[in-house]
Amino acid sequence: MASHVPFLALRPDEQFSTQVAENDTSDTNRVSISTMANNLAQRLPSSLRFPIAVLVALSLSSLLYSLASGLTGHELAAVSRNLTSEWHIGAMLAWKLAELYIAWYACYDYVDLAYLTLLNQVPHYFLLNTFFGIDLVAVLIPLAIDVTSVAIPFALLRGVNAGHADSTVKTPNQLIAQDLPVRLLTATFGASVYALVMYLGFQTRLTLWMVTYFDGIRDLQRAHDTEVWALLALFAPLGFAATQFIFVPAIGSPGNPGLDIVSPVPQRRFDPKTATLSETIARNLGRQEGFSRRTEILAKRTLTLAACCFVNTFVRSYVTIEGTELIGALLYSGVWSTAALASGLAFGYVSWE
Repeated sequence: MASHVPFLALRPDEQFSTQVAENDTSDTNRVSISTMANNLAQRLPSSLRFPIAVLVALSLSSLLYSLASGLTGHELAAVSRNLTSEWHIGAMLAWKLAELYIAWYACYDYVDLAYLTLLNQVPHYFLLNTFFGIDLVAVLIPLAIDVTSVAIPFALLRGVNAGHADSTVKTPNQLIAQDLPVRLLTATFGASVYALVMYLGFQTRLTLWMVTYFDGIRDLQRAHDTEVWALLALFAPLGFAATQFIFVPAIGSPGNPGLDIVSPVPQRRFDPKTATLSETIARNLGRQEGFSRRTEILAKRTLTLAACCFVNTFVRSYVTIEGTELIGALLYSGVWSTAALASGLAFGYVSWE
């Protein structure tokens, strides 16, 4: 059966080399990492790279926020909590460390982390701009700081994943994943999912939740007047970021070739004592042969995005915005997490053979 992306024809099983076929990656979240690591990362012991990445990320974020305070400080301060309590600071720092650890443990490169951070941070700044009336420039500057402050240390200390690597020799799947028309089609599809979920929220209960559980809401007119086409244009960067974070690694990694087959090599008999979590889930769902590598990558990255988006949106809205109630932060975070899950399902439909 053909893919749902026009002209998206993935390499069939019989064209795979034996070497690729026998490359059984135990954790499909850890896609192949290019050997083009920079000299700095190669000279450092592997045990020191993550602590250094954390230190650089926190220091760079603090420096950039200090430099930008004259442009954004007054508007953001008007709606921000006074973070003097230990639990406020502890919650923000703990989540920042957890976010970096998740990205490092999952072997994300700086491209993955940049797009994941963008997808996680946009809900917070969308809330400030749409409902609290914060100027667009005042939210774009801290958004850029959040993305660059974590991407730069990963760029210095980690190589690029093969799905993103611009190598001279590319597999057919890499050619597809890095093809501009395919990227634009899938990005538009992803953006439309985000736009539809948010538009349905505006037309149903979201605005009522905002008035009820966010004391500092200034205006709902912008939310009421927003058309789905305007949201589609606004969320175009989100669609592209979701494509790069979910779709491209699933399709374009040589270690996880993207075929919608379970395995190019014979499967061993299911053993509950030695089976992995994904194998156990697949068997319980009636798939005796397990999940394909592409399905595992899509599922893991979609769940990672949905979970991180929910936690980040909750922490930032409840901890940093004055007058936000617990239930309101949970409901607003749930809307965006639903959008992330829906986008992952959409990409699964696109890549299905």
